[in-house]
Amino acid sequence: MKKIRIMSIALFLALALGVLGGTAVYASTLRASPTLNAYSAIITKGNSTGKIVITYDVAANTIADSVGVSSMKIYKSGGSYVTTITATNLNGFTDSGVMSHRNSYTYTGTSGTSYYAEVTVFATIDGVTDSRTVTTNTVKAP
Repeated sequence: MKKIRIMSIALFLALALGVLGGTAVYASTLRASPTLNAYSAIITKGNSTGKIVITYDVAANTIADSVGVSSMKIYKSGGSYVTTITATNLNGFTDSGVMSHRNSYTYTGTSGTSYYAEVTVFATIDGVTDSRTVTTNTVKAP
């Protein structure tokens, strides 16, 4: 239990201090899981018109066969569905043979529109897969 708390604190600090100088809202959940240790996802403004950045961090209980994000569903702030981005070999959503995976994905939306994402994280260890869905904060695209 102490190991989980230490990893949770480390993940929180890495995201809170590493993204926009600690100004981003942090969404994380920890629940009993046969494969997942900790996970989080946040959304921030991108550097150009219409861009938003979804950053995620997923930690498995041990070295995983596969760990990361299986999909991201993008919504407008009012709840209307926009699109789903699924994991492929090209977008870097997953990694294998590691204990954790962190990455980000840039989505191009409409400037001035607020978005949030539902990010489905997962870890597979010895053929056992568990997944959870994390809802990010909402941000207005620049």
